[in-house]
Amino acid sequence: MLTSCPHDEFGQFRADVEGNYYKTLELVPELAERVRAGRREDRFVGTSSTANFFRKPYGQGWALVGDAGYHKDPSTAQGISDSFRDAELLAEAIDQGSSGRRALEEALSDYERERNLSVMAMYDFTVQLANIAQPPTPQMQQLLFALQGNQEQIDRLLGAWAGTVPIPDFFAPENIERIATAAKR
Repeated sequence: MLTSCPHDEFGQFRADVEGNYYKTLELVPELAERVRAGRREDRFVGTSSTANFFRKPYGQGWALVGDAGYHKDPSTAQGISDSFRDAELLAEAIDQGSSGRRALEEALSDYERERNLSVMAMYDFTVQLANIAQPPTPQMQQLLFALQGNQEQIDRLLGAWAGTVPIPDFFAPENIERIATAAKR
């Protein structure tokens, strides 16, 4: 179970990792109870270094997929899915280049472009979500308030977080309007 804290509190959190972990879980008592009923199998691990970045994912004789090519905070748990998607895109680019259907450099350039287009919405969402040192924007606070009691849209937001609902679909103006309208009823 992942917990997090603002970056400037990491040292304090780390001073009592287990205590602070359970203290954080207590924000959701039912969850804390379920976790406490389980058995920890390994030590706690954590990091304060979760830089968000894009790298050029190819060069002469090499290519990168997943976190090696671009990295975002692990809070949305998209790493393995990104790696599989990138590997598929890269394999297609290499096949096009090595078969002579296209110049390899052109195919790899398209791989980078397609990767960036595929991940940008989730990347932006994750960076915003992971910035827990700042409160949510007023618009996000309004949205979260409007979601109360709307299980269908809560499920869609969680789907956006998990990568099963496209971020642009959930945050589309017409969907936000549906959520706001339902909240007024």
